[in-house]
Amino acid sequence: MKKVSIIIIVGLLVALGAGFSAPQSSHDLFQKALVKERTEGNLEDAIQLYQRIVREFAEDRPLAAKALLQMGQCYEKLGNAEARKAYERLVRDYADQNEVAAQARTRLAALRKPAVRESGMATRRIWAGPDVDILGSVSSDGRYLSYTDWETGDLAIRDLETGKNRRLTNKGSWDGSSEYAEFSAVSPDGKQVAYAWSNKDDSYDLRLIGSDGSKPTTLYVNADVEWIQPATWSPDGKHILATFTRKDGTNQIVLVSVADGSVRVLKTLDWQFPGKTSFSPDGRYIAYDCPASERSPSRDIFLLSTDGKRESPLIEHPANDLYPVWTPDGKRILFASDRTGSLGAWIIQVTDGKPQGSAELVKQDLGGGIVPLGFTREGSFYYGLAAGTSDVYIASLDLKTGKLVAAPKRATERFVGSNSRPDWSPDGRQLAYLSRRGPMSYGPGSFAVCIRSLESGEERDLSPKLSFIFGLRWSPDGRSVLLNANDVKNHRGLYLMDVESGNVSPLVQAGEGEFIDSHVWSPDGRAVFYGRGGSSTKKSSIVVRELETGQERQISSTSAGGVSGFDVSPDGQWVVFHFFDQATGAVGLKVISSTGGVPRELVRVEKAENIGGPTWTRDGLQVLFAKGATSPQVQKYELWRIPAEGGTPQKVGLAMGSLRDMRVHPDGRRIAFTADEPTRSEVWVMENFLPPAAGSPK
Repeated sequence: MKKVSIIIIVGLLVALGAGFSAPQSSHDLFQKALVKERTEGNLEDAIQLYQRIVREFAEDRPLAAKALLQMGQCYEKLGNAEARKAYERLVRDYADQNEVAAQARTRLAALRKPAVRESGMATRRIWAGPDVDILGSVSSDGRYLSYTDWETGDLAIRDLETGKNRRLTNKGSWDGSSEYAEFSAVSPDGKQVAYAWSNKDDSYDLRLIGSDGSKPTTLYVNADVEWIQPATWSPDGKHILATFTRKDGTNQIVLVSVADGSVRVLKTLDWQFPGKTSFSPDGRYIAYDCPASERSPSRDIFLLSTDGKRESPLIEHPANDLYPVWTPDGKRILFASDRTGSLGAWIIQVTDGKPQGSAELVKQDLGGGIVPLGFTREGSFYYGLAAGTSDVYIASLDLKTGKLVAAPKRATERFVGSNSRPDWSPDGRQLAYLSRRGPMSYGPGSFAVCIRSLESGEERDLSPKLSFIFGLRWSPDGRSVLLNANDVKNHRGLYLMDVESGNVSPLVQAGEGEFIDSHVWSPDGRAVFYGRGGSSTKKSSIVVRELETGQERQISSTSAGGVSGFDVSPDGQWVVFHFFDQATGAVGLKVISSTGGVPRELVRVEKAENIGGPTWTRDGLQVLFAKGATSPQVQKYELWRIPAEGGTPQKVGLAMGSLRDMRVHPDGRRIAFTADEPTRSEVWVMENFLPPAAGSPK
């Protein structure tokens, strides 16, 4: 009896001891769950542990997202329908965890097992080369393609049968005019082209011109409309469907009358911007894509009646669904989606403005960034592809000898081809950079701010609620990153982002008609230097803003062009900046006191070359800059150095494509930078994938 009592007491003590043991961390639980899943094969217990992580440690969003992914995979192995719910919750609630959410979308697509069309569908490239532009449209007979000739900025037509190009406008060279055509749409009868024109006031007109170059007309101009994108014509040729961006940041889907230029607003979007708008062949509906909510980085497709009174979602899906285009018979909509992990072509039947059945996959991987150019009457779909890359690299230099010590290597192997704008943390232990995400180049979720530990190689992704991010600079105290960006309403400014939470707050907002360019912290963190310009003043300035008082002072001003690059010396006494000489076309670098004064020229190159950068070395004795030819045939820039007091520039021995964004590590030896491979555009056609039209031979 005594022995039994002792056993019971010991058992109680063990149980009590277990109850009072230190709580397990989220990562301990995750490792335990992995052991249950992968080593022991106990999927039910693993699921319970993953559920506990999601329930008890929701604030650890990266780990909770991974737990949901593993949970879904466990359910799949058990043949349980709960797998789909786990993946859908991950995509819905953890969309900011980009890599994990992408894996969940891939699994969802596999579970849905979409029907893939088996037909004689074929794709072929019809135009490639340095002169390709993909911001136009194809004529309904498939004979012509409208585009911008970027040699001059003129609107042009390409004959797709003969391969010959001809300009419709004749603005002259870039030296004489900075105006240009952008976005164009051929009329249903092929006799006219509607196009946006960037005018001398840095705003846009909507213009018309005959496809033979006759009767150029300015159809619409409004000082309150900053940007115009014509999308297509109404089937009867009486209206042009376009998107306006107004100065207050709102976007509008509009119909512009060809007869008198009057505008009818169909839809005002407070912060969203449609990627593509498309007219149904019967003229009753307009399809467009935009994010479903301000919090969502993914896009859905909506239908809007042409009287603007009725609207309904056509496709709601956790993935990105975008670029809807009606087929010529009006019975289907072709669109792009990344629901299988890459951007593919999908199609869905539509009757009376309502979807019929599920979308079908037409082509698995379109490749590159797609831009729809439209259907021909016979059902051939023309589209553009844009392929270009940017990556962050790290190299080692001996700045005393001016020699390259270690060849450049990519700073990260994640999202290769989509990374740029590096900056070191003040202690040199971390590297921050921008990473482009998703199929769109703008909108919430299009960019992530990545922070990489140089010791462990671990990376954190932060997704600030901003529409477009142009650059970043780490604060001297290491607690925040200053972003040059547009907010969700497209307001340009400088935004302070907390490096732990990712929360952003505005620091400087551009005024009406202004832009904000490069930005740099003062070494003591008490002020920010930034570039400011505007179409109204025709000036570009370097401005210093004192953070405590908000007071600003101008230290330099030029008559034209943006402040494309400048840097503050480590002691805060000097600013080196890029200049452009309008009289000769030469470019170079100048140095000015951080309190203002008369700048002195540091280096100058002729107009056949260009200068990028610049940045100071850590000892403040030298300036590094990139130099390369402006010719499109030359794709490489070289890294140079020059004494801050002036002298003869010297090559450092580093040459890569479009070398830019140089940042010297606090140790003074390593350098991080962006290197680009230029964007290459191509025009493709997709054929023989639609059912034959009634009465046509099968």
